[in-house]
This record gives sequence, structure tokens and C-alpha cells, in this order.
Amino acid sequence: MLPVKTRADEDILDDIHDLLTTYPPLQHDRHAIQIRVERGVVTVTGHIKAMPTYEYLAFNLPKVKGILHVNADDLYEDETIRREVGKVTPLGTQVRVEYGVVILTGQLPSDMSVEDVVNAVAEVRGVARIITAFG
Repeated sequence: MLPVKTRADEDILDDIHDLLTTYPPLQHDRHAIQIRVERGVVTVTGHIKAMPTYEYLAFNLPKVKGILHVNADDLYEDETIRREVGKVTPLGTQVRVEYGVVILTGQLPSDMSVEDVVNAVAEVRGVARIITAFG
């Protein structure tokens, strides 16, 4: 059996950083993404603003020479979070998401407390923090 050739994790990480800097939307998002490489296994966590950027990364990351596996289970996309938060908030609530930070504004129904809404939103995968500014 022939030995499997591997690349140094540092070299793989350098190529990933090159990938992040050659796609302009990722240049903006890179501060919110964490990447770890261990023996060719890449773990990507954090938040990205838009689905096309998420798809670009998901498509191109496995092409980096030396990557054996990519785990992006904890990489989230803000628009998906916004839609999911919208499912658990009452009518009249405006939802904005900035790199996992959910900003809630609007008017709550009289039978609902801020705490009720915050607890529901906190259950949505990818929510890093919640800011409320209800009127």
C-alpha cells in the first residue's frame, strides 16, 4: 500500500486565506469566520452575510489541495437566520441580522413579553446575540 501524501496544515490554511481574499464578499465576512485545520480536516465556524457567499465557500473550499474533510456545521448565513427568527416572532416585529446578532424592533402584542420573544429567538441555530428595541 502506498503512503498517503498530506500537506502541512499551515499550507492548507494559507490557501484558504487566499480563497477568502480573492472573493470580495468573503473579504467583508472574513472577520466573522473562524477556520481551524488539523491533519487536513478543516473546521469553519462563524457567520456570513449572504447565501451566495456561503455557497461559494462550500463549493470552493473542498478544492483546496490537501483538505481531507470540511466541517461547516457551525457556519451560519444571516438571511437563513433572519427567516428562522421570523417564524418564532410575532407579527409586527422587524428582524435584522448582522453576523449572527439579531436586532428586534417593532411593536409586541400586549399578551407577549420581551422575555418570551428573546427566549424563542435564542433557540434558533446560529443566533449569537439578541438586541431588542421594541416600541
